[in-house]
Amino acid sequence: MSKLLPNIDDLTRPFWDAAQQRQLVMQRCSDCGAFVWHPQPWCRACYGQDLSWQPMSGDADLFTYSVVHYAPLPGYAQEVPYVLATVRLTEGPQMMTNLVACDWRQVRIGMSLRLCWEARTDGFLVPQFMLR
Repeated sequence: MSKLLPNIDDLTRPFWDAAQQRQLVMQRCSDCGAFVWHPQPWCRACYGQDLSWQPMSGDADLFTYSVVHYAPLPGYAQEVPYVLATVRLTEGPQMMTNLVACDWRQVRIGMSLRLCWEARTDGFLVPQFMLR
């Protein structure tokens, strides 16, 4: 069994289309400038509906994390233990992801991270982060 793939709909399709081009994008409100994450039809800050997709740098700091020791599904069994993390992007918004290519025992809040990509079934790319 392989790892999960996202359920893509009209709202999330621009995010996943960009990801397949190895670009991280997030919605940004044209009215107030706030970033909107997870994809939404309106801004959570001002309720504006003029949102556009903006490229993100891919640089982040570790905000918080948990080490997963038991695989939630068989496709993750070879990954344990792995780091499930919330990162704060340089631009401000936070997102949940995994830290890869690191020793979980060395992970510390505040670490500098950079975007990388994990290829899943059929080469589908999922954003992950690693030490910078």
